[in-house]
Amino acid sequence: MISFTNRKILIQFILIGIVMTMYDVLLDSLFSIVHIAFEWFELALEELIEHIFHTNRQQSQIIVFYLLWSIALFGLYHLWCALPGFYNRFKEQFFAASSEYKSCITIYWREQSSIQRIKWVTSFTVSISCLAFFVFS
Repeated sequence: MISFTNRKILIQFILIGIVMTMYDVLLDSLFSIVHIAFEWFELALEELIEHIFHTNRQQSQIIVFYLLWSIALFGLYHLWCALPGFYNRFKEQFFAASSEYKSCITIYWREQSSIQRIKWVTSFTVSISCLAFFVFS
């Protein structure tokens, strides 16, 4: 019997594999579904405006067009107001994570023997050299 945590990890690997192999189909399907839902919302809004205000098709389309623009601009304004707070929180989290990472790396480096340090430096140098060779040749 597979334990719950192993089953969860297995399901995550399967889902990641499906997404990696079919990301273009999934994204295209997702965009199509979102587009069709938006068109339905727009049509329902046009029909509602026609029914309530007794307008013709062209007038209701113009009203819906400007109504959607105003909703979009309102959302963009609120996003613009919220971005500095998001940026400051992200910056604080980034600096906290980077300082924690640096402390873990320095502790790990201090625990290594001289031979292990030489191995790390050599493998890093060879890796950078190979990367530069393949990128610039």
